[in-house]
Amino acid sequence: MAKTDQLTPLMQQYFDIRAQYPDAILLFQVGDFYELFFDDAKKASAFLAIALTKRGKCKGQDVPLCGVPIHALNHYLLKLIKGGFKVAICDQITKPQPGTMVKRAVTRVFTPGTLTDEQMLDEKSPSYLLSFYPGKDKWGLIFTEILTAQMFATEIPVDSFRLVETELIRFFPDEIIIPDHTQFKYFDSYFKKLGYPVSVPDSKFVQDVKPAIWAEKQFSPYLLQQLAQLPDVTQSLYLLYSYLKKNQEQALAQLKTIQFYQPNDYLMLDASTQKNLELIKNVQDGTRKNSLFSVMDKAVTSMGSRMVKKWLLRPLIQKKTIVQRQEVVEVLSKKVSALQQLEENLNGISDLERIVGRIALARAQVHDYCALKTSLTHIPEVKLILQNTVDSDLSRVIQDKLKDFSPLASLLTAAINDDFSADLIIKKGFDKELDRLRELVNGSQKEILQLEQKEIKATTITSLKIRYNNISGYYIEVTKPNMQKVPENYIHQQTLVNRTRFVTQELKDLERDILRARNEIEVVESNVFKQVKKEVLEYLADLRQLAHALSYTDALLSFARVAYNNNYVKPIFNDNNEIIIDQGRHPVVEQKLQGSFISNETSLKDDESLWVLTGPNMGGKSTYLRQVALTCLLAQCGSLVPASRANISILDRIFTRIGSSDNVAEGKSTFLVEMEEAAIICNFATKNSLVILDEIGRGTSTFDGMAIAQAIIEHIVKNIGARCLFATHYHELTHLKDHFSGIATYHVECKKTNDGVLFLYKVLKGEAAGSFGLDVAKVANLPKSVISRAAVILKTLEKTEQKKEQLLFAGQLKIGESGDAVDSLQQKVSLLEELLAEKEEIIKEIQSVNTDDLSPKKAFDLIWAVKTKQRDL
Repeated sequence: MAKTDQLTPLMQQYFDIRAQYPDAILLFQVGDFYELFFDDAKKASAFLAIALTKRGKCKGQDVPLCGVPIHALNHYLLKLIKGGFKVAICDQITKPQPGTMVKRAVTRVFTPGTLTDEQMLDEKSPSYLLSFYPGKDKWGLIFTEILTAQMFATEIPVDSFRLVETELIRFFPDEIIIPDHTQFKYFDSYFKKLGYPVSVPDSKFVQDVKPAIWAEKQFSPYLLQQLAQLPDVTQSLYLLYSYLKKNQEQALAQLKTIQFYQPNDYLMLDASTQKNLELIKNVQDGTRKNSLFSVMDKAVTSMGSRMVKKWLLRPLIQKKTIVQRQEVVEVLSKKVSALQQLEENLNGISDLERIVGRIALARAQVHDYCALKTSLTHIPEVKLILQNTVDSDLSRVIQDKLKDFSPLASLLTAAINDDFSADLIIKKGFDKELDRLRELVNGSQKEILQLEQKEIKATTITSLKIRYNNISGYYIEVTKPNMQKVPENYIHQQTLVNRTRFVTQELKDLERDILRARNEIEVVESNVFKQVKKEVLEYLADLRQLAHALSYTDALLSFARVAYNNNYVKPIFNDNNEIIIDQGRHPVVEQKLQGSFISNETSLKDDESLWVLTGPNMGGKSTYLRQVALTCLLAQCGSLVPASRANISILDRIFTRIGSSDNVAEGKSTFLVEMEEAAIICNFATKNSLVILDEIGRGTSTFDGMAIAQAIIEHIVKNIGARCLFATHYHELTHLKDHFSGIATYHVECKKTNDGVLFLYKVLKGEAAGSFGLDVAKVANLPKSVISRAAVILKTLEKTEQKKEQLLFAGQLKIGESGDAVDSLQQKVSLLEELLAEKEEIIKEIQSVNTDDLSPKKAFDLIWAVKTKQRDL
């Protein structure tokens, strides 16, 4: 940095402030612009596509500069934050005075995980900040939602990267903070590769005792005892304190409770499963369109939509809690009148979760208080509807949080001006002193008009006007033709092209009285508003509970509306690890097909725990696999399900391996990604899991892929016992049902017609007649010449394969004559040769026995030895 004597006062001030926020882009107010210098200017100009210029020199080099107008700040600010930047706003905090330096200070810091302004937040997505502390034995994670003051904390074993990614996919944090230590640098790049903005607070927090003092004051003794047993979570909490202290200090006072959890307290859904099932966004363009969330979100309020999303990402595993949700959803889905009444009342309620959050953080605007007032008027009716409609434990818990807020509603109604056309915050009639001052100012306007008429009469200048602006204040304006009529007591102020401005002592005195009254109005109104805010804060705890209860109610209502509209049924749960679904449907696809969706049955039991599903592409295999998984997931969210009957077990995990994708950035091929996902399933699935596998082993040679697929099937059946749907084009795998109990073969039905293949989309027992690949290629409009050539090649291959099999079993096939299938046939021949050699050894052993010397005991031993060897074969 340049020395002080080399810098202008403005740039010295800039450097002093810039040093306090080294990891943020600093928007430095200079008059009507926010200006950016040096690297900030280069980054912002490139990202925002605004002009990069220069201003003066520093160390002999041009100073890069760009800027944005103050009135357009929000437009550019939102872009920067959505781009993952941290932004510090440095405002002028004193008015410009000749000969003095304007004082400046950072008034706001914006980071992706600490936003509060509604324009900067996705109304249907919660905004979490993750504090991540990687300890030696455990990693501590705390997910904090600033506006709701909710904190979710857990510890996971060190090096559990897959588990970290599962937690990330559950919460989708907008920002991750990690410690500022060299040994933690890896996590910076790790999280950034996953697409998350990363921030690193000052390393002083490790030695600082302030976080511990804050925690002791903030949390109950019980929570402190729990923290004492979780040292890495405690360090994560201190890390969070350090970050918020600098960037969102008001939030620290609101964080009063922590929800400790274990990752397996919820249904486990890894990143691949969530992506494959398209829970929150589709795989085509990454939007909500055609996702499960788009179907299940019929919430009336934004906070209800966010609750629906949370439920879909964190399905429950406790039967009691699931059933409690189901009871309310089922009742509301059947009582349509009550459902409609609830929707009407919730429609009048604003996003109270975020409004209350802004009130708590002193970020609320007048319109927030108006929205709160309007919302509170609907609470009694919502409570009454629930009382008269749903008699359940959960409904009563919700009702208890819908308290009587009539005193608060009356206060806001009397105090806050909701007529935005009037330039008022506090209503007329609420404060006597404020009313008196307003009367004074309004009366002074009449005095100005009276003085204007007096001067017109005295000067005979009929065009004379008394005007006002923020720079000059009040002045008398006289046009050029009337200058000879200007009296001597007029004091010249400013000459313009066609007119001149004057003041008089009488006008100055009147202006002083008016401005004094106006300033007093601002001060008094501000103080009255502060008092109203203070009274609202007394209700803060109850308002937070109210907001949570309303968001919960809206989410239940959303599930009920979907169930009513689509004829969903309440699932029941069994303890037998059975998944029985009658006339099951895919919740998203059936919406697109509008009544023409073909339902299917599912019966995964001990005797048929793994289905090998065959059939043509486009036949509906993938849709069927997904619908079974989605039905189980919805059931554990507390929703009704798209079926005529569902009797299912509560799952601990859902795993899916569907489709093909690579990871070019990490140098991983499609097949490697496929094998990694398969490895996760084999290593972490349990007997209480549901495994969905679609086309495993297709990314390598036919026999390699088939061998891997068969080995995975055998492992799941013999060693895991999970319920599994395994779709494949390897028809050879259907024979496994003859060798392993628990395996069954099913297929998606289709028929061959003169016009091609007819897809029936029904899942039936047995094996498919074929894959009908050429027929599907015709549907895709592959050129006829290609189709014809493929048909010829297919017949040749089929005949060759048949001939090879015949030669093999006739013993005439010579190694090296089998073309592409040589390796596989060599393996078969080698295996047969080994078996024959071992059998010949047994024969030789028997032939070498001297039967004349064979006692009964030796005969018995011989037979036992032969039998044992035969069993091993």
